[in-house]
Amino acid sequence: MNNELLITIDKHLTIRSSQILMLKADINYTHIVMEDGSSVLSSRTLGIFERRLFNQSFFRPNRSVIINLNYIVDFQQEASTIRMENDESITISRRRVKGFLKKSRNISYTNKDLSW
Repeated sequence: MNNELLITIDKHLTIRSSQILMLKADINYTHIVMEDGSSVLSSRTLGIFERRLFNQSFFRPNRSVIINLNYIVDFQQEASTIRMENDESITISRRRVKGFLKKSRNISYTNKDLSW
């Protein structure tokens, strides 16, 4: 992946942004869900990660989660629901649907036949 971003998690762990499936808010903590199914807890808020990942292939569909657009399996526009590779369904806030459609069209999905 070009423009690979390395993220340092609380000084102890550095991960590639391409390994992150999603980030979930938990009050003032963030659960970072990796592509391999493992999870890392960070003491940083989701807002801090959102600013750091702004120019990457990440999108914040609602207040609770940031997703990596490269791991989307399906999007149901009628229900405003995204299904991720780990089979988790994420609801997009009504105000963020247009932003999602715009940003997701700029991502090249390898080995996937996605059109919305």
